[in-house]
Amino acid sequence: MGKRGIQYFTLSEIEPRIWFMLTSCDFHCKGCFRPARDGGGTLLSSEETLKRAEQACLKYYGQLPRKAMITGGEPALDRKYLLALVKGLNEKGFEEIILMSNGYEIGCEENYASDLVDSGLTEAHIDIKAFSEDIHIWYTGKSNKPVLNAVRMLNDTGIELLIQTVYMPGIVDDKEIEKIAIFISGLNHNIKYRINPFAPTFAFEEVSRRPTIEEMEFAYELASKHLPNAIISRSCYREYPTPPSQETWITVYPDLTFKRRTIKDQEEDRISWLSHSKSKTREEILHELKPKRDNFEYRQKLEQVTRSFSPSSSNQGSNKKPRDSTR
Repeated sequence: MGKRGIQYFTLSEIEPRIWFMLTSCDFHCKGCFRPARDGGGTLLSSEETLKRAEQACLKYYGQLPRKAMITGGEPALDRKYLLALVKGLNEKGFEEIILMSNGYEIGCEENYASDLVDSGLTEAHIDIKAFSEDIHIWYTGKSNKPVLNAVRMLNDTGIELLIQTVYMPGIVDDKEIEKIAIFISGLNHNIKYRINPFAPTFAFEEVSRRPTIEEMEFAYELASKHLPNAIISRSCYREYPTPPSQETWITVYPDLTFKRRTIKDQEEDRISWLSHSKSKTREEILHELKPKRDNFEYRQKLEQVTRSFSPSSSNQGSNKKPRDSTR
């Protein structure tokens, strides 16, 4: 079993939970906005990863949380590592263990999905970038057949499953999203489906523009004809968080250094990544970013529409705490 690069852990201030940010990815999505895609971090075995995560949680919370999210990069690149990580979290008493993946490796390897569930995985979030294979290959560099296969196999295990797609006008728009919804519905009518808006600000390539609110609403209407649990999300818009407001979060680096990172800190990380990967100065990157930023009015409308189309919007008086944005 090999080691994986760990960029950092994130601890929630809303309620005890931890994110594992693993580095490296088998996709090269043109619109990717995550520095973890290109590797880096500190190489750790699954045992070392678990030990440092436990130390971070005990220091901050005084206890181990019951929820863990494994994200990246692409967490499923090393099967043995991921299975050992999930099993270790399960043995430590984590009740919710959630994997966020592009699904490619899971769909390529026999029994990977069932082995994850047997190890203790309780939920999987899988990205379907596009239903049309030619679009998927152009955008990610890989076929989507293993991704669709992963969704089938994970659904067969009975695990809680959420599928998400980024709406990119002219590339992955309402037609593609309805095709994905039909595919998902054919497997399980009750699978959750989340539609996210493309945010070009920190995208590696500005392959598309930001979708309008009306476009997002229409895509939702098409998807919801097939899936009762379709929602519109604004997960990439941490600048406008769901109350209670969370403008900072706790980042713990592999050397167990703690930092209260803000939105500005995250922006600086992405500016540094784009500058390095594109061999451009920070000033050049800032000049390119300026016209791509969204405005307050758009964010406000997006927040309103996510609330109105959320299944939980009708649950007045619910005591369920909101989830943090994806870390």
